[in-house]
Amino acid sequence: MKVKSDKDAPAPAEIRGHPFHPAHKLKLITADDAGAGRFVCDGCKELGGAGCARYECEEAGCDFDLHAPCALAPDVLPAGRALVEPPTAAPDDGDVRVCDACGDDVRGFVYHCFDRDLDLHPCCAHLPGRVALGGAAFELSSGGTAPRRCLLCTEEGSRPHLRRNYWTYSSDDLDGEAMHLHVACVKRMAYESSSAGSSSSHRTDGGGGGRNMPVIRAPVQAAVALRKKNGRPRSKLKKLLKIVVFVLRVIAGVLFGDPTAMAVAVVGLVFPNG
Repeated sequence: MKVKSDKDAPAPAEIRGHPFHPAHKLKLITADDAGAGRFVCDGCKELGGAGCARYECEEAGCDFDLHAPCALAPDVLPAGRALVEPPTAAPDDGDVRVCDACGDDVRGFVYHCFDRDLDLHPCCAHLPGRVALGGAAFELSSGGTAPRRCLLCTEEGSRPHLRRNYWTYSSDDLDGEAMHLHVACVKRMAYESSSAGSSSSHRTDGGGGGRNMPVIRAPVQAAVALRKKNGRPRSKLKKLLKIVVFVLRVIAGVLFGDPTAMAVAVVGLVFPNG
């Protein structure tokens, strides 16, 4: 599937004859457009965040939307991702296919890697291999190497004990200790926050990915409060909170199809270690 060939070119304002919706023209909707609220992508069947770019059918009565990454998905992801299949609809053979990044079921378009037997939602396939801010970096790794619990872990939701089997962001030395963020946990909390219409999003200095994507801060603040008891200076605690919230916003933004978050991630797309 080819829509645009120049990866550095801006997203087109409209798309005619899209392979996934050839009958009607699709218009680019951005955060500045009226009515740019939450939506469900008709490609991957995943939620799209308010303010995240999407392509919308202009035909009256046709309720069709695509995440920008789904609409512009390349047949093959960049070298290093090891994915060789174009995004296709999930097979209707009764088998449940699960995304190896976030752990959620695949209900729509999916990238598949035969060599590593991986399935990825198109937005999950764009998760950056590294997110850095203020001298701290979180590296992305594949499942099986992360601790059972991460900074955001709760016992709520389905299969909490399996979250570490999917992708995880880890920082080996953040404020003197290791810190981990399961992609599944970040996605779950971003969904809960978005569904609740949370106003708890945090704007880091200089912008940030997922600029309109609310991210629940309570677990991060609780972790910071615990470190405060251990005698961390207030300045270090504020820096820690800023870094972690920034990383959460980038991850959540990419998961919800926000191309701004992808650009803010600092580095290019790479396949996770492990």
